[in-house]
Amino acid sequence: MPTAHRLKQEKDFASLSRSRKNAYAKVLGMKVRENHLPHSRFGIVVGLKVHKRAVQRNLLRRRISEILRLMLPQIKPGYDVMILVQAKAVGAEYAELEAQVTSCLKKLGLL
Repeated sequence: MPTAHRLKQEKDFASLSRSRKNAYAKVLGMKVRENHLPHSRFGIVVGLKVHKRAVQRNLLRRRISEILRLMLPQIKPGYDVMILVQAKAVGAEYAELEAQVTSCLKKLGLL
């Protein structure tokens, strides 16, 4: 199964944070811009305000990464997507996170 390409550079995150194309759900939000590449890239932002323990932040990051990996064949290529996780996501079940990610991707027209 293919893996999702990751956003790593600070300049990519900075340009995405200025993007006006966004969608928000209960526990997360997404910002999108075109990248003119044959694949889409994803960055997941889980800040200290979400939870002070790294274990909890990493759990959210891994869950969202897995959701994206499974959905990757259906997601349109050629976009950079930054996923902003909110503090409400800490108690969320996997199915709820999956529904929120799907909802945001549909709002943005990537599914």
